[in-house]
Amino acid sequence: MAPPIVKRFAISFQQNYWLGFLTMVAGFGVSGLVAVQPPPPPPAPTYTAFGQLTFTEPPPAFTTTGNELQAQGRGLSLSKGNLLSGRVLQNVMNKLQLSPQEIRQIQEKTLAIEMPGEGNDEETSSSTIRLQYTDKESPTRATLILEAFMEEMVDHSRWLNTSELRSRIDALSKRLAQVKEDLTAAENRFYRYVSQQGSDLLAIQDGSLFSGITSSQQRQRELRLALQEIDGRINSLINQLGLTPEQAYASVALSADPILASLRAQILQVEQQLERLQLDLRPEHPTIEKLLKEKQVSENLFQQRADELIGARDLAPIPLSQIRQDSSLDPSRQQLANELLALETRRAGLLQQLDSVIETEQNLREQYEKFPDKQLQQAKLVQEVEFQRIVYQNILTALVDAQAAEAETVGSLSVAVPPIYQPTPPRRPQEKNKLLIIVAGGGIGLIAGLGVILLFALIDDRLHTPQELRDSLIDREVPVLGQLPFIYSSLYREDLSPILLEGDAGDLSFYERVRSNFRRLGSDISKVVMITSVSNEEGKSATAYNLAIASAQAGKRTLLIEGDLRSPSKAQWLEINPDPNSNLEPLRFYQNRVDAVTLVPKVPYLSILSSPGPQRQAAAIIESSELRLLLKDARGRYDMVIIDTPSLSRCNDALLLEPLTDGLVLVTRPGTTRSSLLNEALDQLSDAEVPVLGAVINGVEDLVAPITEIPGTDNNGNGHTQEIAVFEENPV
Repeated sequence: MAPPIVKRFAISFQQNYWLGFLTMVAGFGVSGLVAVQPPPPPPAPTYTAFGQLTFTEPPPAFTTTGNELQAQGRGLSLSKGNLLSGRVLQNVMNKLQLSPQEIRQIQEKTLAIEMPGEGNDEETSSSTIRLQYTDKESPTRATLILEAFMEEMVDHSRWLNTSELRSRIDALSKRLAQVKEDLTAAENRFYRYVSQQGSDLLAIQDGSLFSGITSSQQRQRELRLALQEIDGRINSLINQLGLTPEQAYASVALSADPILASLRAQILQVEQQLERLQLDLRPEHPTIEKLLKEKQVSENLFQQRADELIGARDLAPIPLSQIRQDSSLDPSRQQLANELLALETRRAGLLQQLDSVIETEQNLREQYEKFPDKQLQQAKLVQEVEFQRIVYQNILTALVDAQAAEAETVGSLSVAVPPIYQPTPPRRPQEKNKLLIIVAGGGIGLIAGLGVILLFALIDDRLHTPQELRDSLIDREVPVLGQLPFIYSSLYREDLSPILLEGDAGDLSFYERVRSNFRRLGSDISKVVMITSVSNEEGKSATAYNLAIASAQAGKRTLLIEGDLRSPSKAQWLEINPDPNSNLEPLRFYQNRVDAVTLVPKVPYLSILSSPGPQRQAAAIIESSELRLLLKDARGRYDMVIIDTPSLSRCNDALLLEPLTDGLVLVTRPGTTRSSLLNEALDQLSDAEVPVLGAVINGVEDLVAPITEIPGTDNNGNGHTQEIAVFEENPV
């Protein structure tokens, strides 16, 4: 039996043989064009120039840096890459005015360099570099170009010896500029600190700050003595007057106001009249009432005037009796009150002076305490300036020494033998073997064509043979229930259906065997079976119809349900005309089970529930209670129920119907089923925990029926193996 890759290559060859043929023809055409090309003309005579370079010892150095470089081994090791560096090529191109293409041609082809130890000439010194340049124009040009290369190589050797010095000079120059900036910044910080803190440091150093603290303390003692004296006088006046400074201010203000004095006199006069008249008159007498009203008015005016005077100082309101008492100070008491107010004012001024002197002393003390930190900061800034000056001087000395060492450095190469030229006879071109070129091109084209066909075979993920389908299903632990023949009747006439209603009984026997196979898995778990496929064009509907016919011919009461509500009914395959009004009210159609189910006239024991499709809300109809009750009733009335559902890649209607069934049968077809879609569908069914009873391989030609084994389960749920008739194609 041929391997699967050979079968896939054969199928791809049948489908893409023309592409391989075109590739082979293209190979013959290209090789023919190459073979008929005329031979190239003989090359022109060439001129070869030779020259030699030798290594030289460096002269003694007179600088510290030069001696260090010689001690470390001055002069980098020269190689072909260094001799033909970009700098050498650029200088030669500028000197001789060559184009970039010409200099690249010289570098890659016409200039040869033999380093010491590479040649077989024993007479050549081990320190000699041999150069050879070939030119086609003239010997003068060959000598001139080789001489330019040798001069630039000698100059480049000196440039290499000074490369470390140049890098050191560049680094020292950059470092010197940075150190100079750091030195300037350190000096600026020092000068700025001295300008800001110099007066404080000088005041501490000459003793003026300490004397300021002492004088502040002396001033505080004087102010406190003055405050004690004033406090004593204030307390004496308070004891004499019986008034606080605030009350004394109110009494002085009230006693000095002429309006209050006039109102107080009026109130006193009215009170005297009331005293006289109340001895003879009753309180209800009009004169008494009039005097009382006058007294009330005078007292209100007296209170308002007192509030105006006292309110100017934001003092609390004083009762009327207190106002009359405070506004009647005699001249001697009024003088004492004025003296009390003057002392209180002076006391407030002395307190403010004392606070100011105390604050001044605190500031002076803080400055005095910060003196060590400021002195230390000044010392740090001085040290930083000195350090930056030392670094600047050292770098400047090293830079001058390196520049002097660069001036005394020489190259490691010198010209040992100047360029000389020698003519070279041209070589005759070899003739091409045209037949060999054509045969080789055809062979390459044939191999390329076969490779293209093999590539198409490898990238095509369709499972072309029943064996590939069987292996893929077995790998996923899906039982293979059988193989079904390809029905040719629909190929001859378009009006014929793929249903074996009156077809070959031998073809129908394959469906009977498939039915018996999954019935042998258990009659209780395969009574309501759902038929679906991974994608369209795999023959799931034809499989469902023919399987129902085979079940009915086996004497089983069979019901075929068209579960694809998104497509029109295919009941005409069984010569039945579905109800034209069923798609208007599909739920009522399913509810009326007697009228919905139709007997197939030509097949006894077979009934069909046609689809009321196409429907826009197919999912809602599938999940309806009417369809659920119909399937429940069909389970009890029929021996077998087969449901034709849409493909899994088209919609999820099969997954919605699955809880109402005992499991599903997956229909596959060689040359149509794709491995990626099949695995994806099986993963989806596994994730949804959908029971898969098995799979059938549809559309197989030339079948025989040997006995093979597929995995199954017994009634206890234990794994076992059942013998089921499956079918393989006959070898052609």
